[in-house]
Amino acid sequence: MVRYLTLHEFADRVGIAYNTAKGYLRKGVLPQADAEIGPKLGWLPETVDEWMASRPGRGRWGRDDLPPR
Repeated sequence: MVRYLTLHEFADRVGIAYNTAKGYLRKGVLPQADAEIGPKLGWLPETVDEWMASRPGRGRWGRDDLPPR
């Protein structure tokens, strides 16, 4: 059976707050969900890990993954 991560689990896995993950989702920063069941989205752990590996460094000066305001 395939197990998908919820947005809460996604946030926990990558070490960000749930509200930050919601904001990233609204802005299109998160990877496309691997599953959509009704209003719920789900990501495979591999998808989350690949997204984390491709992100630039943390902090104000090392981030270019967020769209301009």
